[in-house]
Amino acid sequence: MILQRRIVSSRVGFRRLVWLFPIAYVLHVLEELPRFTAWAIQYANPGFTMRDYLTVHLAGVVVAVAAPLVISYFSNRFVVFVFFTFVLTPAAFFNILFHAGATVLFGVYCPGLITALTVYPAVWFLLSRIALREGLLSVPLTVVSFGVAGFFHFADVSHNVFKVW
Repeated sequence: MILQRRIVSSRVGFRRLVWLFPIAYVLHVLEELPRFTAWAIQYANPGFTMRDYLTVHLAGVVVAVAAPLVISYFSNRFVVFVFFTFVLTPAAFFNILFHAGATVLFGVYCPGLITALTVYPAVWFLLSRIALREGLLSVPLTVVSFGVAGFFHFADVSHNVFKVW
């Protein structure tokens, strides 16, 4: 079993595994879609609308599919750094903190929590590990990417959900 995992992971590189991200993103959107707008109206922003949700998340689906396409043609350190910084880490790592934090803070399930706690960590850790192994990221670049991604996600949620600015 361990040998099979090693063989599979050595044959399947980052350029192919990155397609797990759009799948994870769509699963997350499907979990959120029926209830997130009502949750946001009650706990985050009374002016939040389904149109707001759809605008942000349809754009997210487009980016989630476009990113692996770009990576499959331009699999270099710069493109992978941009992907991790502005796409994968904000969505698949910092979104975990948003959903878990909101659930704890408000004492009620924040739609998206289940995929944020199950699917996203697996995809983020796997893609991070493979990108590091293939030399598409370095540890220092990962640290920089992580910091910028956290700020980017904070700004995104502040603007798109809480409408702070």
